[in-house]
Amino acid sequence: MRRSCSMLFVEDSYLLAQTAVQALSAAGLDVRAVPDAQAALQLFQQENFDCAVIDVELPGGMGGVELACAMQRIRPGFPVVLATGYDAQSSGAPAHVPVLQKPYRFEDILSAISTPGASGECAR
Repeated sequence: MRRSCSMLFVEDSYLLAQTAVQALSAAGLDVRAVPDAQAALQLFQQENFDCAVIDVELPGGMGGVELACAMQRIRPGFPVVLATGYDAQSSGAPAHVPVLQKPYRFEDILSAISTPGASGECAR
């Protein structure tokens, strides 16, 4: 029996985060949502997640791109997908990290996290 994929979902919009937890949990994922990069990094270091979906624009000083790169420095090859409500092409994301344009479908997240490019490394 395959264990559930555990996902860290980093989103400052409470409503979107809760909706994502419900939809992705219904698809068989074990999803934990946090509202900012500091909480995400702390939880990431305490638990063994399989992947993360991170909003590009986060409160508190550290943005989503910086968080994604920090996670990949801690765990090289860790699968990360970024999401933005702005232009995905100008998000500042490294070329290997998939960026979803909001509004997205939750099926898009499932597809993006299974894309081999999601597990590339950020420049050091």
